Amino acid sequence: MAERACNGRGAACRFCGRKSGPGEHRAPGPLGPICPSCLEAGLALVRDGRERRSRGGTSLVRVVSAGSDACEFCDRSVRRSFFGRHRPLPRMSCTQGHAVICRDCLDRGGELLNHVLRQRIPR
Repeated sequence: MAERACNGRGAACRFCGRKSGPGEHRAPGPLGPICPSCLEAGLALVRDGRERRSRGGTSLVRVVSAGSDACEFCDRSVRRSFFGRHRPLPRMSCTQGHAVICRDCLDRGGELLNHVLRQRIPR
């Protein structure tokens, strides 16, 4: 119930602080949603490591150390391989909002939004 309340239409994006525009879908999260522009910025950021500014003006940075903040969507900071090895999981962090999301959850959020958009296109 709490997750539904923090992901409602009026809820601000966890990473940029902006509220959704008309017809804009966002990926839900345990502490609030993430907007499409932050998903896109996050995917680019974990790929190239360059710090970015969100549309809301917040600073988005890449985190790769295993001991730092875990992803708030899946609670992981490392990726475990098939053979039990641990590798750091690249993550995006918004220092102003203390929000963190990993590469895997960024991918899942993008896939979810793409699925929703495909369902809305008339055939």
